[in-house]
Amino acid sequence: MEGLTFYWASWFFWIVATFFMKKTHQFRFWLSLYLLLLIIASPYTVTLFEFDLSIAGLFLCCPLFYIASRLEWQKLTYLLICSFIIMLAYVCFHLFELFDPVWLLFPRNWMLAAILLIMSLILHGNKRSRMFIIVLGSIQGEFLYALIISKYSFPYVIASLSFLDVISLSSILLAIWNGIEWLASFYERHINQLEREKQRLT
Repeated sequence: MEGLTFYWASWFFWIVATFFMKKTHQFRFWLSLYLLLLIIASPYTVTLFEFDLSIAGLFLCCPLFYIASRLEWQKLTYLLICSFIIMLAYVCFHLFELFDPVWLLFPRNWMLAAILLIMSLILHGNKRSRMFIIVLGSIQGEFLYALIISKYSFPYVIASLSFLDVISLSSILLAIWNGIEWLASFYERHINQLEREKQRLT
């Protein structure tokens, strides 16, 4: 069932934001509201320049524009280049899936999410920027892929529930990876501190 992963992940992050984040946190209310609006808007579409576009896709663009407006032009340029590379990978994956689906050995959502995760880890070291380039590159890829297959008169909804499933899986995998990096750095600091204490004692 398309959208199931998206709904599970969205409700999970909404519960975390609503019940586990500090009430004094600056973005707690807005994050909860944003996730609820994203869930509500996910089944609906609008027609834009003869393309069917999910309203949830438009909601995904809002934080991207906000983040982009607060960045310096050097960082923004690099993020746009990274998102462009991810866009090409996203479109190539879909074209391979369309014309040569034999090589899809695993579920497509997991394969695509894993590819997006690996590319974001290679392209950027900042944890927040990784999610930025994944979402922006994927949305750009959706528009480009819809433009390509429109020449064959195939119906396609940009940022559909299947797309939201991939973004949700990518978010979960990225959160797990960031947690592993945090644990690794925590234990590294802890071990270094123990070694320093041993050196002092000796």
